[in-house]
Amino acid sequence: MFSRISKVKSLLSDTVSFCSTLQIGDTSYIDGISLALAVQKKSETFDSVDIHFEDYDIFKKPLYIPRSNEPVVTSFSNPNPFIRVGNINIIGISSSSVVGVGNVGHARMEARVKHIRELPKSVEETPIEDSTNND
Repeated sequence: MFSRISKVKSLLSDTVSFCSTLQIGDTSYIDGISLALAVQKKSETFDSVDIHFEDYDIFKKPLYIPRSNEPVVTSFSNPNPFIRVGNINIIGISSSSVVGVGNVGHARMEARVKHIRELPKSVEETPIEDSTNND
């Protein structure tokens, strides 16, 4: 893999979480998988719920990677051996994402999230009388 030198003046990131990568410099391979169950309940108490990834089809399905049938022709000219970056300000890197400065040979990132919302059944509404009726 062709290598160069990455120079970053400053980098500020508030959050890097959930299988994310902040990479400065060359790497040959980045692989990240983030699986999440997001449970939302509308109640005054929150009881522990026994939930497992294997209970949901979204976590069982194989990853679909579309194939490109178009040929890609590339040409590189790197007379300067440096990758120079000024200031980077990042609010957040989350759920299997990559921020990279430098060469990456291969990157494969996957994020799967199952949202579960348990809301109480709505109470039947009482009709509101029309107070503008002048009988």
